[in-house]
Amino acid sequence: MTNGQIASPRFPYVLSHIQIRTKSADIEALLDTGYDGDVAVPADFVAGIGPPDGFSRWVLADGSPVLVPYFIGTVQLAGLGPFPALVIVLGDKTLVGAGACRHVTLVLDYARRVIVQP
Repeated sequence: MTNGQIASPRFPYVLSHIQIRTKSADIEALLDTGYDGDVAVPADFVAGIGPPDGFSRWVLADGSPVLVPYFIGTVQLAGLGPFPALVIVLGDKTLVGAGACRHVTLVLDYARRVIVQP
């Protein structure tokens, strides 16, 4: 960390700390600015933590609608935060979307690294 910025050398991933209820994990999450939400996690992330807080409708990249469970949680991006996050259960990779990124400044450095700034 220099000048308040944290760089992730693995493009386009960002180190994220995700917490839902008593479950938390540090994960290199795929940065997906095409995803308008906060965070998406695979089903195994929420296994055993109880019922979801609700269900939400989303439209996938191919245009198909889906109804997915969601949890209210928090996310830290490269150590910054925590920020409130709507965490949906979808797919097989952890994604950080544009919604979570609104709390920080992101610099995508020529497809080499992601820089996160307060």
